[in-house]
Amino acid sequence: MPNVRMSRIDAEIQKAVAKIINDKLEHPTLKGVLVTVLHVNTTPDLLQSTIYVSVYGGDSKAIVDALNSSKSFIRHELSRVIRLRTIPDLRFVLDTSFDYAQHMENLFESIR
Repeated sequence: MPNVRMSRIDAEIQKAVAKIINDKLEHPTLKGVLVTVLHVNTTPDLLQSTIYVSVYGGDSKAIVDALNSSKSFIRHELSRVIRLRTIPDLRFVLDTSFDYAQHMENLFESIR
C-alpha cells in the first residue's frame, strides 16, 4: 500500500510543479525555454522530492540552477495546490536518460 500512496503523491507533485513552472514562474533564464517535468521521486517521510526535468531551448545547467534558486517560490505555490501535512523540500535535477538512450541507439546503429 505505501507504494501506491507514494506514486499518487509523486504524480500530484509532478502535475502541480509542471503547472507552476509553466504558468506562474517568471525567471529571466526561463524565457523562451521549454521545461518538462519527467519524473518525481519523493522520500517516504515526505521531507524531500527530487524532480527530474528535461530542458529544450537553453543552457540546461543554467535552467536547473534557476529552478533550484526558485524552489522556495515553487514550494510555496505547491502548498496552495496540494494538501499535505508537510510540503517536501524540492531539488531539481536534469534528467539525462534521453541522452543516454540516444547514445545507446547510436552504438547499436554502428554495430549494424
